[in-house]
Amino acid sequence: MNVFRGLFPPLITPFHADGSLNEQGLRDHVDFVIANGADGFCAGSSTGEFMNLTRAEWERVLGICQEQNRGRVPMLAGTADMSTLATIEKSKFAESLGYDGFLIISPWYQVHTMREIVAHFRAVRDAVSKPIMIYNNPPVTGIDLTLDTLVRLANDGVIQYLKDANSDPYMITRLRMKLGDKLGLFYGHDNNALGAFAFGATGWVSGSGNFDPKRWSQIVHLCIDDGNFVAARKLWDEIMPFVDLVTVGRHGERPDWIAVIKRGLELRGHAVGPVRRPMLPLTEEVDALVQQVVAKMSFA
Repeated sequence: MNVFRGLFPPLITPFHADGSLNEQGLRDHVDFVIANGADGFCAGSSTGEFMNLTRAEWERVLGICQEQNRGRVPMLAGTADMSTLATIEKSKFAESLGYDGFLIISPWYQVHTMREIVAHFRAVRDAVSKPIMIYNNPPVTGIDLTLDTLVRLANDGVIQYLKDANSDPYMITRLRMKLGDKLGLFYGHDNNALGAFAFGATGWVSGSGNFDPKRWSQIVHLCIDDGNFVAARKLWDEIMPFVDLVTVGRHGERPDWIAVIKRGLELRGHAVGPVRRPMLPLTEEVDALVQQVVAKMSFA
């Protein structure tokens, strides 16, 4: 079994100007992130706009990423759905393509109890054989997975990894103290990565990592391999203005995170097209901020 660690960008999904899937653009983006230091990737997940894809498109995205990867790096598939049966079915499909594991957020809309969450992931575990990375994202699901629930699922072999998208990485150190190395700990937000690595995370599922995987990967490995947080902080200071645009909204609203990432890629010469409705292109205000930030960055 692959051991997942390092930078795993959840891949954006490129679209043409008319909104159709840009298959060659997706292939190019797979090559781009791998060539620039990604240790693995996640396909068909939230940064990839799975919620804006048809089921046929989602399957095509997974197929393209698997074909283009050609076994170079480990692959996770975003297989979450709102029901247990649908999550199992999508996970089985990804497993049939050769994916190395699954990135699964708790079912959303209905705010579930911890008892229901445990039963959901046990059912998925019983149906597939590859590792599960459970995705804790309280703003999306309406629940924050509890320490006891995560410890129980890890000790019972249901989950093997955690992507914690709570911007406060304190849960990571609490889990490490309870579980040691039993659960692979990935930070799943962007704005406190150095803190997460200091607390013991050994991976980063970073949406903004699509934009500059080379620098993002250097930060990860300076921390988790070398313990060189001084050098990592210098790189962090370079990327922080972009991270801020991805993670902090304007005027009390959520950040246009996927649109910011896609616009940033376009500005550095790696066009991946627009976001899909109901998401909209950036406002003139935010677009101007992205242009200013990217213009100040250099890319080797």
